[in-house]
Amino acid sequence: MRQILIYIILTKLKFKKINVYNIYMAFGSHLILDATGCDADKIRNIENINEFINKLCIIGNMKRKGRLIVEEFEDNEFNRDNDLVGYSIVQIISLSNITLHINFISKTIYMDFFTCGELYTNKVIELFNYHFNYNNYKKIIIYRDANEPNNLILV
Repeated sequence: MRQILIYIILTKLKFKKINVYNIYMAFGSHLILDATGCDADKIRNIENINEFINKLCIIGNMKRKGRLIVEEFEDNEFNRDNDLVGYSIVQIISLSNITLHINFISKTIYMDFFTCGELYTNKVIELFNYHFNYNNYKKIIIYRDANEPNNLILV
């Protein structure tokens, strides 16, 4: 097995390399995904978004807690000028959460997905693309552990 290295950012802003097997002791995984050039119709469709959240919970073997919270930011001059027309969406899941910030004008989505379970990154990104049809994306994965308060493990 090929050894994979990841970085830990310490509170003193120094970097340290560790082996990837240490991340499995982390409490949770946090996927941050920024996507551009998303399909204008798909990002406005609440049914499509709800279906994405449902399938994401199935992939992660998670249960939704409560209803999907959707706040729509209206199309007015201030919001248009600042690319704020769109949705902020939150879904609480058992000890975790999913948030989406969707901007209609720039056709961008900013997703944060925190799970205490296993993070199936490739499946999540495939599902995300199926529902929103992005042109480009970037991601960051953070493995979090409160028992190591000086560390955030980034991949």
